[in-house]
Parts: sequence; C-alpha cells; structure tokens
Amino acid sequence: MEKRISQEKRPEGLLIKIKAYKDDSKQSILTIWMVAWTLCGLAIISQIFYEQDEKMKTMILVFASFWGYFEYIVVKAFRWRRKGEEQILISEDKIHIGRTISNRGFLKPYRKDLMNKVRLIEKEENSFIKLFGDSYWVIGGQTLALPVNGKVLYFGLRLSDKEANHLMKIINKELPD
Repeated sequence: MEKRISQEKRPEGLLIKIKAYKDDSKQSILTIWMVAWTLCGLAIISQIFYEQDEKMKTMILVFASFWGYFEYIVVKAFRWRRKGEEQILISEDKIHIGRTISNRGFLKPYRKDLMNKVRLIEKEENSFIKLFGDSYWVIGGQTLALPVNGKVLYFGLRLSDKEANHLMKIINKELPD
C-alpha cells in the first residue's frame, strides 16, 4: 500500500500532505460511469432544441438541473481521487488546513491558541449517512476532528486507524498544552 501521509519542513513551518484515497479498480468504474452519465445527460438535454411542447421542455430543464448537480459531484470526486490532497501547514502560531487539487486550493488559517487537541471521530456503524459518506464517488469519510473556537474542523479523509493515530500525534505535539 502506498504511503499517503508525507511531512516536509519548510521555512514557514511543517507541511503535512495527505493524498486522496484511490483504488484503481474503483477509479476505472467511476471513469466509465462518469463518461456514460455525461453522454446520456447531454443527449437528453440536447432534445430541448427540437420543437416540442412546453411540458416536455420543462421536464428536460428539471432533469438538467438534477443531472448538472450530480455531474458536478462526480467530476469533483473524479478529480479529487486523481490529484487531490489535504494539506496542513503548522506554523509557530497558526495551523492552516485545506484541500487542494493539483496544488490548487486554499489553506484556511486557524490560531493555535484557540484550539483543543485533535481527536478521532467515533464511527457510527450501519447508518445510511455513513454508508453514503463512504461511497467512492463522494468526497467524505473524515476520521479526525479539531475543535477550534467553538467550531469543529473535520479532516483526514479515509485514513486507516494507524494513519489517523499517527497524524493525530504529529498535530497534537505541535499544539500548546
């Protein structure tokens, strides 16, 4: 199994990168599904340009809105699985956390003095939300939580227990007591 977590010392602090979870067989299926979804949707939407009654045009527009939403979700998941990373930059007084795709994205800064220790997220067994969040075409499956000033930041997508504990120790070591 490929190592997904890497660390790098930089002048501005410690940069931790977590590569997106990728399963080659599932990625192939996702690619085929995405192409089929795109072509079928475009074929149906193209029918709006032919002469039809208003009810049919309305139905196609409603279909197009749902199709567009799921097209966005699947393309985003496809890109995330191929080139996505979670990045955590730990500087002297802040922790910057964010997601990037092909090194494009933003890391949002949070003050260390307003943080509590990172903790594992308790896994709910057999819930629909967990099942949906763990599906390959959804970007989800957070394993760690970082309480910051009354809010909770969730990160560590699809980390194994060993990886999550390792990352939790690295970050908690950098936080003030």
